[in-house]
Amino acid sequence: MKKLVILAAITLMMTACANKSTVNILISNAHETDTTNVAVRVPIDLIMQHIDTESVDSLILLNEKNQKVDFTITHGNQDIEFIVPVVKARSQKNYSLNTNINRLSDNIFSFRTTSISVNL
Repeated sequence: MKKLVILAAITLMMTACANKSTVNILISNAHETDTTNVAVRVPIDLIMQHIDTESVDSLILLNEKNQKVDFTITHGNQDIEFIVPVVKARSQKNYSLNTNINRLSDNIFSFRTTSISVNL
């Protein structure tokens, strides 16, 4: 019984440490050829399910090198859209969408559990 209580407490603590300031966007290219300058759209309602923020305007999109990437809001505020320069054949790119206020203390024991998958 004691082991069960300890396991439940650990599970509860890990759930409480979920990172709600970042979501990964995993872009997959299963094709035989590379894609270049592809426009990627991600539904805003899907993003808002995973990030604690009031507005999409407060989000920052970063590429794999942690460089800021511009995005636009399209389709009557339903999607965000950004351009991915190159996705090699049968490979993936990982972008992250973050709230603009990230502190080390928020992320030190946080677990990034959420990814949004986009297939090209």
